[in-house]
Amino acid sequence: MLLMLPTAWAAPNAACPQGPLVIAYYDFGVAYHKGKGYDPEIIHELARRLNCPIQNESDYPRPRVLKLLEIGQADIGTSTLITPERKRYLWLLTYHHSKNMVLLHRGVQASSLPELLQLPNLRWGMIRGYRHSPAQDKLLEDLVQQHKVVMAENEDDLYKMVCSGVVTAAFGHPVSYDPWLQSHQASQQVTVHDFFPDTETISGGLALSKARFSQEAAARWNDEIIRMYHDGSLRAIMRRHLSESSVEHALRLPLD
Repeated sequence: MLLMLPTAWAAPNAACPQGPLVIAYYDFGVAYHKGKGYDPEIIHELARRLNCPIQNESDYPRPRVLKLLEIGQADIGTSTLITPERKRYLWLLTYHHSKNMVLLHRGVQASSLPELLQLPNLRWGMIRGYRHSPAQDKLLEDLVQQHKVVMAENEDDLYKMVCSGVVTAAFGHPVSYDPWLQSHQASQQVTVHDFFPDTETISGGLALSKARFSQEAAARWNDEIIRMYHDGSLRAIMRRHLSESSVEHALRLPLD
């Protein structure tokens, strides 16, 4: 005889076995800024689909986010660069790819990198201390030796120099230059080019703490990300924050 007893107990959700989620963000252009961006929208949609309640969402400096995830004081982080070291304590689930593009002042006529480098009055803007791909950093080192580099104080200064023609070209990341060009109504002042097609793209990943998620639970999140990729909802969310060309670059590589 089976005895049925009333109880408030419910089986844990296999996608979030530790209970309601703690989300840790960091400020990163249109991905996340003061509670807005495509990262929180993606997280909210995933949590809704997986029926995982969110207990807390906060932002921290990037190193602090990684430490909270490592020690299990946060469940999920976003826009996390995938590296071998981080794989030690994180399940890293790719949801977009990115790379630095070349921004040219509107009047510059160049359809390839060799053609651009042949321009007699070439001036390349850069921010001291910023890192790009190895090939891009090597180019900047060479241009510094040729006295063809103009240093910018920050991204705002860099983009102003490109738009005004103070510099011919500069590297920029879509998450950074897209909102800047839109807010300054300057999209027509520059053209965007991929002059480094062979440069490895950077995988941006959802970071799930291994202290909080089993491999099986992480696989459920990964499967749902792939479903969002195929049903167009991932694209729709990113398109609300990025230009069409930037979204094309971010999602052109398959996630599965």
